[in-house]
Amino acid sequence: MDIDEIIMLPKVITSAEDLVNEFKELLGSYEAKQDKGVVYFFRSQEPIPRVKGQSDILYIGKTDQTLNRRYFKYAAKLASNRSGNFYKYIINNFGGISLGYIKTDNPKVTEAHYFKEYYDNFLEYPPKSKVG
Repeated sequence: MDIDEIIMLPKVITSAEDLVNEFKELLGSYEAKQDKGVVYFFRSQEPIPRVKGQSDILYIGKTDQTLNRRYFKYAAKLASNRSGNFYKYIINNFGGISLGYIKTDNPKVTEAHYFKEYYDNFLEYPPKSKVG
């Protein structure tokens, strides 16, 4: 996948101790409030094994809003239960979590493109993404 176009937010979550506040800091950042109409990527610092190869992409999503408006109110949900366990595991074993995005005029079409590209490369979808 050509992920050089991804604009990465500067904050990287490297501690699982206070995950709610870590997500709030990431999603409350100036950069998370800038662009509307994006396809976004939660990424690990180190790649994780996939069916074929390895990838640092954990989740692909889309929003017509900014990342802040889409996710800030869900920081506690991201940090708890199954999602929290998943992200804590990634932090502890693959070096942390970052978030980046690509600005687009058509998030739905662009997201579908990246899902197809991911599947073509790794023979499965990103571990946190729901497709279909």
